Amino acid sequence: MRLTYDATTDVAYLSLRPLARGEPVGPTLLLETDRAFRGFVALDFSLADGRAVGLEFQRASTCLPAELLATAERRDGLSLGDRFAERVAPHLAGPESSRRQPGRARRPH
Repeated sequence: MRLTYDATTDVAYLSLRPLARGEPVGPTLLLETDRAFRGFVALDFSLADGRAVGLEFQRASTCLPAELLATAERRDGLSLGDRFAERVAPHLAGPESSRRQPGRARRPH
């Protein structure tokens, strides 16, 4: 498991397992909260096998222990782009996006 935290968006992400290159993520289960819980949690699943791959915590600084966030890998300013690349970009690009284009390097996660 791996925890990342982006203080610019106050979003933490707990990866339950590494994603395979090009593995599509979705659907996302949005977990309802009560008024006593200040955060927001989303559970991501793999389209490849239907298993859970990670939990996203919005307003992470209010719902996760500060000691835990202090141990997280910092992704300040990068997480939003990562989430877009994982969730939205493959759907916009269509089936050809899963193939590697010559001369274009993929960014490692």
